[in-house]
Amino acid sequence: IYEVRVVDQIYSKKVNIFFEWYKIGKATRSQQIAQFDSTYTEQIPEIIKKIRKETGLTVRTNIYD
Repeated sequence: IYEVRVVDQIYSKKVNIFFEWYKIGKATRSQQIAQFDSTYTEQIPEIIKKIRKETGLTVRTNIYD
């Protein structure tokens, strides 16, 4: 299973994007693929939509749009 995870780290004022993959019953593996500073926070919902459209991957996030 492949996913993209978008995490808003409010205390460090960073937004991290991770590519994650795993098999059911196995540990999740994760690789950071991007990091943005807090000036991009408002653009994150649009970035998430674009990732979904371009890749077809599931995008999980702790940011509520």
